[in-house]
Amino acid sequence: MSDLLVMTWTFLWLSLLCVGGGLGVIPEMQRQVVTTHAWVTAREFVDGYTLAQLTPGPTMLVVAFVGYRAHGLLGAVLATVAMFLPTSIIVVAVASQWQRLRTHRWAASAERALLPIGIGLSTAGAYTLARSALHDVTTVAVALAAGVLLYHGRISAILVVVLGGVAGWVLA
Repeated sequence: MSDLLVMTWTFLWLSLLCVGGGLGVIPEMQRQVVTTHAWVTAREFVDGYTLAQLTPGPTMLVVAFVGYRAHGLLGAVLATVAMFLPTSIIVVAVASQWQRLRTHRWAASAERALLPIGIGLSTAGAYTLARSALHDVTTVAVALAAGVLLYHGRISAILVVVLGGVAGWVLA
């Protein structure tokens, strides 16, 4: 029971680090769920994140996977609620006032200040995922091929993920 509370608390405070999107919290989330608490392995975390990319919703659904692996269905529900509830409340509170607040000089400064923070956190998230997922020539080749396909924009991202999974399975 105490580990379930720790997991819920962990996702509550992690949700507040999602500046610039969910990818920005990935390095700290991976450190917490893999290294600190060992709820999943590094490989399971990357696999769970990849599966979350396939879902029609936010990529942070990886928390449901982690919660389920750690504590079953109750863990999945608590992890998901803990990850989305705090930021949802903040967004509702700020959005209702933003038209009035954005006329202040500090609001424009805050928006400009958050942009490099979001970019830096997202870059760190991509690096963390790459460091965990790219461990041999095969995974690097599959990742490069996926990057080329996505760069040219002629193929759906979901199809790229599925093809990457099939290629990784066949080549393994």
